Amino acid sequence: MSFASDALIYAASARGDHTPAAMAERMGVPYLSVYRWVTGRNAPGPAGLAAIERTYGLTSAALLTGRAAA
Repeated sequence: MSFASDALIYAASARGDHTPAAMAERMGVPYLSVYRWVTGRNAPGPAGLAAIERTYGLTSAALLTGRAAA
């Protein structure tokens, strides 16, 4: 399973959050976590997915895809 960071970036940008720092502040999660999500280094865990859904309205189904990362 892979994480669709592009969907997160698009949703954040639509709300005016154009940097990982702005996203982290709005979601209330550490900057480094968000940086790793948007660069594709890590996928968010359950707490991160909940923060994304609460903040940007993206469900885990929309963020997690069944295809392996290339």
